[in-house]
Amino acid sequence: MTKKNVWIAVLLTAVVGIFTSCVEDPVSEEAPTITVSSPTADSIDIFIGDSIDFTIALSSENGLTKFKAMTTNEIGIEITNSDLTFDGTNNESVTVKVKVTESASEGNVNLTFVVEDGQKSANAIKTLVISKKETPLSEAAEFEWERVGGADATGLEQFGLIWTDNTSTSAVIKKDADKFVDLGNDAWTSITSLEALVAAVDAAEDMERWEEISAEASGTYDYTLGTKVNDTYYLIHITNATVTSDGVTGTTITIVGEYKE
Repeated sequence: MTKKNVWIAVLLTAVVGIFTSCVEDPVSEEAPTITVSSPTADSIDIFIGDSIDFTIALSSENGLTKFKAMTTNEIGIEITNSDLTFDGTNNESVTVKVKVTESASEGNVNLTFVVEDGQKSANAIKTLVISKKETPLSEAAEFEWERVGGADATGLEQFGLIWTDNTSTSAVIKKDADKFVDLGNDAWTSITSLEALVAAVDAAEDMERWEEISAEASGTYDYTLGTKVNDTYYLIHITNATVTSDGVTGTTITIVGEYKE
């Protein structure tokens, strides 16, 4: 090879090296990926006052730049790690905590998680199904109301009720509570939470007196009453009454059943 050819070869090698060093890494046409690994369900039940953690994996061949978590209704929804930036890493793991505060309303709220890599974006959507937490009623406890002769009956004061007289045929149960209602026969089994009891008593028609128990004969009953005494609500199930008479005390009427609060 002549000196001239040697110099030409050297020059070409240098030029190729220059062009090679200036070529940028190819840009991926693939969008970034976002995967919510926990919880995996698309729809999540949550009570007002509770919170939930979302574990989210992010990746991109082009390098991650941004992450956002957004909601369709910000009232009562608090989100941590809702707006993050990255320096071009290929993989990131994010934990987003979502708290449903007492100011939230019942219903569905969509959460949208968005990732960007400077070229494209991707998102994942989860739905929160928000409801009020139910407070179970107390275990059923027995009660006994008894009226002997012409004396005032005992056992009713706790429920905000009084029983001081009868008609010729019926016991007269009177209101001494903030509210006294007949909830219907099915209420004893259908009302299972304090919230449901409060709603039922508040919505029902108030009574001043109730006269469905016989003062003449014993019997089996299935009545469900409700009372509100200050801030306490009672669910009262009357199941039986006995009527006895003697020549000393007169007529004794005993009403029994169970109650919850």
